[in-house]
Amino acid sequence: MSNLKLFQITKEDKDHYKKIIQKIDVNNKEIIIKVLGEKIHKILNHGNLNKAEVILIEDMGKLSRILNENLDLPKLVIQKILFAMSYFIDENDEIPDVIPEYGYLDDLTVVNWVMKEIQKKLPAVANS
Repeated sequence: MSNLKLFQITKEDKDHYKKIIQKIDVNNKEIIIKVLGEKIHKILNHGNLNKAEVILIEDMGKLSRILNENLDLPKLVIQKILFAMSYFIDENDEIPDVIPEYGYLDDLTVVNWVMKEIQKKLPAVANS
């Protein structure tokens, strides 16, 4: 996979995602994290991880730590993190995950966008 930035988020995409983010119920956090763990376990069991999968698994670990270590996060930050996790979990998102070499490009882009969005709202410790 030579170019991990083939997928771009448009302003319309961001506006659409922001509407979805506003509707996320933070009370579903544990369920989302459980399904996220199952997805990561499935990817790891498949073996032969590509670069996108490695990056996404690392990013999901970072987002999980942020949720667990910062109990006073603003609701919107929690919603954005849960959206990024949910997007990664969804195998039939903009680019279906089953498409070899390209299936995770949209996930990478969306997760990266969310991480940039929340970074300025996190305590300094969580940014590392």
